Amino acid sequence: MLTFDDAVSMVLHGTAQTLESNGFSAVVPEGTKKGERPIQTDGDTKYIDFEGGKGKIRFAFSGSQAVLSFASVAENGEEEELKKASTNYFDPESFDERDIKSLCNEFNDTINAKFAKAKAKAKSTKMPTPVSRSAAKSGSQSYDGNTLANRLVAMYPDLKEPYHENYERYGEFLAEEFFTEYGTKRIIGTIREGNKQSCNKLFRILNDIYENGSNDTQSLIAVTILGEMHNDPQLLETAKEYMCEDMSETVVLVNKYLASSAGKRAQKKLLDPPPYKPKKQKKPSAFAQALAGGGQGMPPTM
Repeated sequence: MLTFDDAVSMVLHGTAQTLESNGFSAVVPEGTKKGERPIQTDGDTKYIDFEGGKGKIRFAFSGSQAVLSFASVAENGEEEELKKASTNYFDPESFDERDIKSLCNEFNDTINAKFAKAKAKAKSTKMPTPVSRSAAKSGSQSYDGNTLANRLVAMYPDLKEPYHENYERYGEFLAEEFFTEYGTKRIIGTIREGNKQSCNKLFRILNDIYENGSNDTQSLIAVTILGEMHNDPQLLETAKEYMCEDMSETVVLVNKYLASSAGKRAQKKLLDPPPYKPKKQKKPSAFAQALAGGGQGMPPTM
């Protein structure tokens, strides 16, 4: 667990070389004492600005998000408005050095893709913005599959590439495919290992997303992900130690059903659906055919 100040210091240290190589230096607000971090505040948001000949960069921290924004210099020499370039999960209370390193890598890659001269600019795909914790808690938005994946990428940096590839391939984030192919294996692996610190971090994310997520997102967690425990008693016992009450009841029922004969048949149909058979066209009756023919051939009336 890190304090906010420690986490920000580590982010600044991890991005210092990239910022410097691209010609950016921190904007130090008036009244900042020597040795203090140049943090500015706007409401609930704390941010640090960096300026250079190419424009401005901002690291903003609010709620559970760390947002990287750019303001480039236009052809006429005027600075454009700040625009979000990367939105990432940020939770110092559950973060460790690996999480901070993953965040720094994301910031560094995005900065270099935008400003680096030494190499060709990489194509930077703007991922969909995850739902903020404040929006979910207020009820104005519900967590979605993208938000879940975004948070888990901070815990499992190896998922970053397939996470981005999923969106690039389809032009939208397909959560079911991402978790079926990549995410679920990493999550089940953590539960199987049973490391207390890792499980606490994992279920802190899963519980929050489940309790404040849409119905589809709850199904994603309970069925697509945790349903893959296959009713294993040891895995379930480990998971129940960390799951919130609502999710625990659902996950146990899901696992029991999927382990049943009916559940296995349902899974088999999903994996190997029967070939599509078009519905047979019903042959119209003689009366209908006669009507369609304008009455020709109709039996005479008495």
